[in-house]
Amino acid sequence: KFVPVEYKVGQRYVGLQNSPAAAAPFRPIAHVDAVEPLTGKQRWRTPIMDIPHYSAMLATGGGLLFTGKETGEFVAYDIDNGNLLWQFQTTSGINAQPITFTHKGRQYVAIQSGLGGVNVVRMGPQLANVPRGGTVWVFAVME
Repeated sequence: KFVPVEYKVGQRYVGLQNSPAAAAPFRPIAHVDAVEPLTGKQRWRTPIMDIPHYSAMLATGGGLLFTGKETGEFVAYDIDNGNLLWQFQTTSGINAQPITFTHKGRQYVAIQSGLGGVNVVRMGPQLANVPRGGTVWVFAVME
């Protein structure tokens, strides 16, 4: 259930009420929301059906939105409508933030996978079979 949370100066704020409770079958457990920064109006919403994302999101000037899932998928959404454009299964869960950089005129996006820490304990059986171990993945962004 989406519950707006009031911003309070000096307190932790992530924009939503965070709960690791399992979603009802065929109901989203969370959403990826795009919001116009100048107006605060929602542009689109994409449901997350399995477990919440703990990876940050990275928006590129080329219209892509990258994030990772704790089950190991590194994903790219269309920044204009929230449609899933691409997905890659890494070797472990992702809870790090993606980065982008250019090298010799080519844009790359990178993500670190390697599940561990408190989220594994909190999510319990949902992440029990996700392998541990860290890897840095780097992908060239298509021109």
